[in-house]
Amino acid sequence: MSAEPPQAPPPHADDVSHQASRWFALIQGGAATDAERARLAAWLDADPRHRAAYARLEQLWAATAQLHPPVPKAATPLSRRRFVGLGIAASAVAVTASTSAWWFSGMGSPFADVRSGVGERRSVALPDGSTVELAGNTALNLDFSSGKRSVELLQGEAYFNVQPRAGSEFAVSTPYGQVLTTDGEFCLSCDSTSALLAVSRKTASVVTANQRTDLDEGLSLRFTRHHAGPIQHAELEQVLAWRSGRLVFFDKPLASVVEQLQRWRPGRIFVMDERLAARRVSLILNLDKPEQLLDAMTTALSIRAQRYTDLITLIYPA
Repeated sequence: MSAEPPQAPPPHADDVSHQASRWFALIQGGAATDAERARLAAWLDADPRHRAAYARLEQLWAATAQLHPPVPKAATPLSRRRFVGLGIAASAVAVTASTSAWWFSGMGSPFADVRSGVGERRSVALPDGSTVELAGNTALNLDFSSGKRSVELLQGEAYFNVQPRAGSEFAVSTPYGQVLTTDGEFCLSCDSTSALLAVSRKTASVVTANQRTDLDEGLSLRFTRHHAGPIQHAELEQVLAWRSGRLVFFDKPLASVVEQLQRWRPGRIFVMDERLAARRVSLILNLDKPEQLLDAMTTALSIRAQRYTDLITLIYPA
């Protein structure tokens, strides 16, 4: 009696997500033929895992395009690390003609009064004689009408040199609170969860929803809408290094380093491991060579970068 031929093993979840990402990129690219759409339908019907993988890509795409994501019909678990990597890559292929391309390229606030491009440093003279230096990918709105001295920091990081004017306070608003001064110099930055103020000359105050905190020269404060952290010594050599063409980090979480790095190079960077994102690192990078920033970081920290087009980079442990 002859032995039964061995059965082919079921497709690995990573293989399924790879196939799904290729189908998704084809369909979203808008060039699929009727025959290709029919083959996609057959592929979706062939295995519940196919439909689940494709539905999750649709969810990811909807989230990045700020649409309402569809509910997947089947929720078979996939390899999360591989799925996210391939899903983001597939979405990146499809965004070239959409508003989401702004997000992937790192650009934002295109209609701000004053802005700098990714990787650009820019100095601007304000109507009251003060000046502001913009780090990469920074955007401001200005209001100097009717005696006001009001700036809104929409995103990014800026260094303000405020000149005194009798009876007039200089105000910088952020999504998390307001910085006030009458005369002085300070650096203010915003990230996805908070703002950081570092005072380099004279004094400034932070006003949040429920408190006001005064800072003297050489001090810093991180704040959110409803909370101001402890006043700390300002690490001015690190905070202001971008003004002289460097990024300097000492004992900072890698996630924080990556978030700042995205002001200086196009595209989005995702750290794909939670422990790696929390790892504290020390690093000095040269802003005059933006094309080498990512390679310099991965080499210095012994981590691995995987790139999907120029828009997406995924960071993994080595």
